[in-house]
Amino acid sequence: MIDQQYLSARLSYCANTGSFTWLPRPLCDFVSEERMKAWNTRYAGSRAGKVNSNGYLLIQINGKSYRAHRLAWLASHGEWPTQHIDHINGNKLDNRITNLRDVSSLENNRNMPLLASNKSGRVGVSWYSARSEWVAHIKVDGRQKILGRFKSKDLAIAAREAAERELGFHPNHGRLPAA
Repeated sequence: MIDQQYLSARLSYCANTGSFTWLPRPLCDFVSEERMKAWNTRYAGSRAGKVNSNGYLLIQINGKSYRAHRLAWLASHGEWPTQHIDHINGNKLDNRITNLRDVSSLENNRNMPLLASNKSGRVGVSWYSARSEWVAHIKVDGRQKILGRFKSKDLAIAAREAAERELGFHPNHGRLPAA
């Protein structure tokens, strides 16, 4: 696995924009001077990375693909993140260091956007047609907990929001997905 020194000799990271730019690469990275010149002519000074099918920017170094947000963490902190990198604003392409945090899987899940399949418009609130009532629920320690059944959607939302605050969910949890 690469380290900060290796990374900074090959890529320039701008913490304010979250972008990576290829630097001219040294001869030791290539089998010949001809290949080095060809690569540097084509890529040095250009933006690094391609967006994958999951919406994350990937950057290939020595034949291995790295997620740009993990490289941003390495470039800024000098070490690999110990857990998951959370994009605070939900935009997977916003790799500014101020938008990234190293968090547990649980904490990362507490900053998820509203899923496209959600029909109520609020995370953890659903319509129970058999009883004609709204149900508020939340996942705690891997188990679904029913917060209550309500005649109004607003009361169900209020119960869910209170539970989120009590359990320390990120304020962005359940927001509309970033564009």
